[in-house]
Amino acid sequence: MYEAVHAQNEKVTDSTRIPPPDWEALIGQIAKEIMEEHTPARILQVRAKLYDLLTHCIPATTILKTLTFKLVAMIDDALKPEVIKWSAYYEHRIRMGTKVIFHLEAFVAKFMRIIEIYLMSMDL
Repeated sequence: MYEAVHAQNEKVTDSTRIPPPDWEALIGQIAKEIMEEHTPARILQVRAKLYDLLTHCIPATTILKTLTFKLVAMIDDALKPEVIKWSAYYEHRIRMGTKVIFHLEAFVAKFMRIIEIYLMSMDL
């Protein structure tokens, strides 16, 4: 981490910003993509990035928690309890199951569905 800070700024002080790890930045990008488009094609794109995180030894529960925090920051307050409930549900499934990518992808699909229902109710 110190190398990343030093690469950005040669003079390191107490006020020097610490960049997020690459995996955390990628999860932030995934969250933005999820919010931009709610289609099956987007789920496949996100799945590829989630799989990339898993192959780089980022624990599935860490991915899910970080993704949840990033998504919750982008949504309306009325949806936050439901998203957190489903995040906890899929975290339990991850811990009990063996194919974590299925549960991460299911969380993304569920989140997209929650957002779509909310947006459709706003149109009425």
